[in-house]
Amino acid sequence: MKFTVTLTALAIAGLIAVNAEAATAIDREAYSHDADSGAYNPDWLAELPDTLKLSQLSLPGTHDTMSLYGGDIPQTQAMDLREQLEAGIRVLDIRCRHVNDNFLIYHGSVYQKAGFTDVLDVVQAFLTQHPGETVVMRVKEESTPTGNTREFRQTYDAITAKYPGLFWQPGGSFNPALGSVRGKVVLLQNFAESTRQGINFKELERQGTAPDDCPLNSNWDLYGVWEKAKTQFMAAASGDQDKIYINRCLTGSTGGFPYFAASGKSSPQTDAPQLMTGLTTLTNPNTYPDFPRVNCLGKLCSIAFLGTNPLSSQFLRNLRANYAALNQVYQTLNINIRVSKRVGMVMMDFPGKSLINNIIAMNK
Repeated sequence: MKFTVTLTALAIAGLIAVNAEAATAIDREAYSHDADSGAYNPDWLAELPDTLKLSQLSLPGTHDTMSLYGGDIPQTQAMDLREQLEAGIRVLDIRCRHVNDNFLIYHGSVYQKAGFTDVLDVVQAFLTQHPGETVVMRVKEESTPTGNTREFRQTYDAITAKYPGLFWQPGGSFNPALGSVRGKVVLLQNFAESTRQGINFKELERQGTAPDDCPLNSNWDLYGVWEKAKTQFMAAASGDQDKIYINRCLTGSTGGFPYFAASGKSSPQTDAPQLMTGLTTLTNPNTYPDFPRVNCLGKLCSIAFLGTNPLSSQFLRNLRANYAALNQVYQTLNINIRVSKRVGMVMMDFPGKSLINNIIAMNK
């Protein structure tokens, strides 16, 4: 068993890993702190077969989708909602504070200058113009409720009732075919588990396909966050095609600036320089092997931080190019693992053009 695991690890490392040599060429289009990321994919799902199940898709998504305000600590996005949808984002993470029997959008304690109806208005208008698309929407209660006369679920029902036909009705299926959800919103229900109105988000967590254990308590935790993101990509690629996988480890769940987790940069600007780790190849040649080696004098290089966005973009590009060869290695070694291009729903902060496009390309 140990021999098999070792060979598996070597095969993955040799064929798809981002290594130090590759990482010196940083994918600078994978992270964007601009209002326009440069990506434009308004109708990409329309090109896919109706028979594909939701679980079989690779979907770009945004973490704390509406969090554009409050400074570097709470801000996770630079594109507004309409821009995200036109760029190709198809999974939204909507955090609602329950206030006076209404939903306002918050990130933690920071109001994001929008309500739930603003979100639904934009999504409905987009799907009307692009009926071949679908939007998956996680709805979660955020911050402290105040001034309410009813439960969160009741307010959700009251608001969504004003948008008849917008939300997919699950019936007995919780893994719909793409053809049945075109033009609709698929709810990832992160509230009131006793009533089924969409796909149960907590159930995905319990079955282990949507883990959220990626703490970024300091900058030097970034490599560990990346390793967990990479592990989740491979879990989705090799996992049960009938199970929905969500990668939530591109962001770092606690502490640190979201822009840093996504980019590894010294400041949030798209073209800001990479922050240095303080290590060199002279004293730590094998530390952080996927991080870039920069400012080299011969074999002496500084080791820079690199965020999960450029690392993921390169990793997915390599996985797409080499998954068939990896399967051949497994078959030759009689290892009972098969890898696909499917990487599930990928939740991102400040996604740039190349990362969005590389996720979409996994479906082709």
